[in-house]
Parts: sequence; C-alpha cells; structure tokens
Amino acid sequence: MQVATINPRCGRRSAFTLIELLVVISIIALLMAILLPSLSQARAHAKGTVCLTNLRSLSHGLTMYSTDNENKLVPGRLPRIDNCNWRALIMGGWKYRPTFLALMGTNVGMDPFVYPQECGDTFDPLGEKGDQQNYSGKVYVCPSVADWTDERNGAYGYNYQFLGNSRLKNPSDLASFKRWPVYITNVRRPSECVAVADSMGTAASFPRNSRREYADDARDPDRLGNEGFNLDPPRIDMGAGEAAGFPSERTAADDRHVGRANVLWVDGHGNSETLRGLGYHVRPDGRIDVDGDNTKWSSNGQNVGWTPAYHD
Repeated sequence: MQVATINPRCGRRSAFTLIELLVVISIIALLMAILLPSLSQARAHAKGTVCLTNLRSLSHGLTMYSTDNENKLVPGRLPRIDNCNWRALIMGGWKYRPTFLALMGTNVGMDPFVYPQECGDTFDPLGEKGDQQNYSGKVYVCPSVADWTDERNGAYGYNYQFLGNSRLKNPSDLASFKRWPVYITNVRRPSECVAVADSMGTAASFPRNSRREYADDARDPDRLGNEGFNLDPPRIDMGAGEAAGFPSERTAADDRHVGRANVLWVDGHGNSETLRGLGYHVRPDGRIDVDGDNTKWSSNGQNVGWTPAYHD
C-alpha cells in the first residue's frame, strides 16, 4: 500500500516580513499626513459656512427692525442708566440692555436667552448675571468658537460707531446718544457698508502670540472675545473719536475662517472677507493698527474715522 506524503510547503501560511510591515505603516502614515490637513480644512470651511448662514438668518432681523422702527437701524447696545435701565422687551421677556443681536433676533422670532433678566444685578437660573448673560440659541454663536456665548464677549460684533452708537454723551440726558438713531435710508451704499462681522474683541490690540484664550464673563483686554459685540472699524480717530476699549484697546474683525471673516452688510447679503479687504492694517506681529481704511464702514463711503462731528 502506498503511503501519502505531505508537502510541508502546502500547510505554511505566507506572512509579511518586518520590512514589508514597515513599508505599509510608512505608506499609511504618509496618507494620513496628506489627508488630515485637508479634512481639517474641510471642517473649518464647513463651520465657516454655518457661521455665514447664522448671519444671513439674522440679516432678516436687521431689516425688520428697521421696518418696524421708522427706518432706524438697530443700536449696538442700549445704554446703562442704573441696574434696571435701560431695558427692552425682546423675544422671551424684558431684558436689561439687550445687544443688537438680541434685538435683531427678536424680530425674526429666535429666542436669544432662556431666562432674559430685567435687571443687571440679578442672576438667571443658570448663574449668569443679568448684564452678561449667555446666548442660548445657536444662531447667535459662531460654530468655530462655540464657547463664545457671552452677550458682551460675543463672536459677532456690530459696526456701532457708524450705525448705532447708543452710548450717552451726557448720562443725565437720556436722549444724548453719541450716534443713534441712524436711519438705513441715509446709508449711501448699503451693499458696501459693514453691519455685522466676526469679531475678535479687544485682543486685536495685542500681538498674536500674547492673546489669551476666551473666558466666559471675563473682562481682560488681552483675552479673545473681550467686548466683542462692539466692532471697531479699521480707522479710529484717537483724538476726537473712540473705540470699544478707548483709549487703550480697540476691537477688530476676526479672520477665524481659514484667513477670512464672515460679514453681513447693511443691505442684508453676506460673504467672507480678508482683514485687508475690509480695510484693516495688520502689523507683522498680528496687532491691528488704527490707521486703516473706513471706506466699507462709514455710512457715506468715505475713509474717515468717526468723531462727534461726523455726518452722513
């Protein structure tokens, strides 16, 4: 009887050698190095698109506020008189010193706060003080800086100097607004006049590597987002004008979306712009100077800094 023999090669599994494994790992690492930046940039672009959608949604509120208020543009923020004034009725109830965002959102039916507070020295159930509450609606917050929810230290700033500076020149005269009301019909080129844009706050006055991270309720000038709701234009008259942190600090637009800032214009359209395209003069260390170009900010299309003598 013939006995069957087994070829030892038939039962042996083929395997990668160490060199082959190292080659495969190197290829995977190379592919990851190539693809990850692209994926990261794609995510950044997607967040920028959502941010711009937010601004476009709020643009209806800008127009509707003007329509409902005899062509007046929304004020930057109602002035402080005492702990319970100035207040206004917004979506959800009475609110102490609402910002332009809360006023715009009210006109399009979007709640800015879960518990709007009537007085500045009271606290809502979330522990936020009445004069510095956190926005609850996503439309009020840029997804690229999702933790910037503070109404004072917000992600979006308003061109208050030219469109609605409701600070009082004389606290005893409740009609002595510095520049408000401003009528939308007096804006000569509404499609070329900035209304709202991404804001980096007073950190714009500091070198890029000296800016500190955002902190809720903080009031440190070098922190990102500080007083972000007040958006200063590129040119500031340091003699007769003012700025958000005058005379020491200024705010500026924030090119947080892959080197561009999202902008809402007075006519309601939105797009993204570079800081240079908006007229800002950026120093090599990142600080934003005060000698930029206000052509896209002033209501009359001129490159001038705002002063009390300014006219449309």
